[in-house]
Amino acid sequence: MLTATRRAHAAALAGFCFGLALSLSAFAARTPEECSLCWQDCIARFEQCRADGGGTACFRLRQTCVNACGCRG
Repeated sequence: MLTATRRAHAAALAGFCFGLALSLSAFAARTPEECSLCWQDCIARFEQCRADGGGTACFRLRQTCVNACGCRG
């Protein structure tokens, strides 16, 4: 049986995966403003993951998200 924390983490992970799939389907070439918004979204997801107790997996998820933005800093 899953605890409330694990359920919350699983829900956050599922939401992240859905968002990642949408990000990957977006155009590869983004404007600087679009890149900034994408990165901000990744950071918000990272912070939510950490708040939900995701631990070190949140760092990998953040990097995957940033890479999916298709932007280079």
